[in-house]
Amino acid sequence: MLRIVDHLVGRGPLRICAHVPRADGPGDLTGLRVLLTADVLARVVELRGRAVLAGRTGPRVPEADALGIHPADAEGTVEEIADALGGPPAVHLTSRAYEGGGGAFVRIAQARAAGETAAEGGEALAVRLLLLDRPYHEPVAITADDVDGAGQRLARWRRAVADWAEEPSKPLRADLVRTARDGLEDSLDTAAVLRLLGELAGDQDVPAGAKFETFARLDRVLGLELTREIGKAPADGARA
Repeated sequence: MLRIVDHLVGRGPLRICAHVPRADGPGDLTGLRVLLTADVLARVVELRGRAVLAGRTGPRVPEADALGIHPADAEGTVEEIADALGGPPAVHLTSRAYEGGGGAFVRIAQARAAGETAAEGGEALAVRLLLLDRPYHEPVAITADDVDGAGQRLARWRRAVADWAEEPSKPLRADLVRTARDGLEDSLDTAAVLRLLGELAGDQDVPAGAKFETFARLDRVLGLELTREIGKAPADGARA
């Protein structure tokens, strides 16, 4: 399991490389999951103040843009990526054993979609949420019902964040953010962050302004666009 230790937040940019496998038939989301894990790693390191340069080997994944995954800075072979990024990658993310030399190696488990999940358009970030809600090193299979449920969860959170934004500002929950950050820096534990946010949303003892600031801060890593409903009128049933 990956540990983001201090040497990953040293001087100069951190170079990472996502090794995207070819899809193993319809519904294979493994390549998407590799890119998503690389995206989360980059966001976590950037929050620690270090720039990240990302490379990608293997085929392109059209759904990546819809899931808010930042595009690679370089594509091609590892050697070509090293030339383009000004040095070899320090971290490799792949779904199979990495046989190249140098750098840390992070193995991503398989992800599959059972049936049509519509990983694009309005449902795309629901797929991102589902993949973030599972440890990256454990296999996962998602269904269309899972995507529908995740979409409803996102809608509730976004509406809640928009409502909280209208309340007086309060300091974020520093203890919760610290706990979330520790989990992210230890093992990219996005699932734990989502659980913490779910508990925070229902905590009646926490001021709305503090909930808003905490959700907004942690969404910088999650990339779920939790603030995008701010200033919009609630849709029918959005508060259900």
